[in-house]
Amino acid sequence: MSRCLCCGKILRTENEYGWHSSCIKPFFGTKAFPDIDVSKDVLNQIAIDNTNKGFTVPGVQKKLSLHLSQEDTPRLTLVNYPTGYILKPQTDDYIALPEMEYLVMQMAEATGIKTVPHALLRLPSQDNAFAYITKRIDRANGQILAMEDFCQLDGRLTEDKYRGSYERCGKVISTYASNKALALSQMFLRIVFSFAVGNSDMHLKNFSLIETAEKSNEYILSAAYDMLSTNVVIPTDPEQLALTINGKKQNIRRKDFIIFAETIGIVDKAAEKMIEKVVKLKEKYITMCKESYMPDDMKESLESLIENRIAILEK
Repeated sequence: MSRCLCCGKILRTENEYGWHSSCIKPFFGTKAFPDIDVSKDVLNQIAIDNTNKGFTVPGVQKKLSLHLSQEDTPRLTLVNYPTGYILKPQTDDYIALPEMEYLVMQMAEATGIKTVPHALLRLPSQDNAFAYITKRIDRANGQILAMEDFCQLDGRLTEDKYRGSYERCGKVISTYASNKALALSQMFLRIVFSFAVGNSDMHLKNFSLIETAEKSNEYILSAAYDMLSTNVVIPTDPEQLALTINGKKQNIRRKDFIIFAETIGIVDKAAEKMIEKVVKLKEKYITMCKESYMPDDMKESLESLIENRIAILEK
C-alpha cells in the first residue's frame, strides 16, 4: 500500500502526486497541488555548473529556491533569491539523496526532534524521479524572522564550518538562547541521533537559532534541517561526527556523550534518558528504513550502520 510523500502515513486513495489532500494545504497553503515549473534544461545546467550562482542555495547538495505563485492554478517556479521553498533534485554525484534525506528527517521526527516541514514530490522534468522539498521557516505568516547559524554566531567563516566542537556549540547556545537548558537538551538529542543514523554532517551551519517572533529578541534552537546518513553516502569517510565531541570525531563511545553532556551542563540522568530514547527506537528506525524509497543496497547499508551504532550507545 502506498504512503503519502508528505506525512508518510498510508495513502488510501491513489492520486498522481502521491500526497493526502489534507497535507497539501498546511504545506503549500493551497487547495490544489501546485504545478512544478522546473525545466530539464535548468536541472542539466545545475549538474554542469556546481557553483552557487543563479538559482542555487549555498550547501553541499544542489538546492533550488522556489516561489509559490498564488494563481488559480498554483505554480512553483525557480527564483534567484531566498523565498518560501527549497527543492533538492536528484544528482549524478550520489544516488537517492532526496529519498535518504526524507527518511532521516522522518526518523528524527519519530525521535521527538522538531524538523522543518519536508516532503518528497515527483519531478516531471526528471522523469518523475523523487525530489526533496522543504519549507523555509524564517518566513512565516508575513513575518521575516531573524535566523543565524552557529558559524555566524561564533564569528566563523563558512569554510570553517567543520572546525570546532559541539562543546563550543553549547557555549553559543548558552550565550544567545532564551531558554538555555531546553536548547542544550535539544542539541544533545540531535547529536546522539545523528551518530545513531550515520549523519556526520551536522556542522556549524546545520545548527541555527531563530526568533520566536519578528523583532521579539527571543531566540530558540531552530527546527532541524539538512539531515542525511552521510556515512552511508560516503562510506570511505572515517569521521562519525562533523565536529569533535570530547575531543574526538572518530571511535566515539557512549561515555563520550556522557562526558560531553556534563561539560555543557546536562545532568547524567537526563543525558542517559535521551541516549536510551534513541536506543529503544532501533527497531522503529530499521522498519522505517525497510519501508523507505531508497534502493535496497542503501537500505541494507543504513540498517547495518544503525545496528552497529546503537550497539555502541547501549550500556
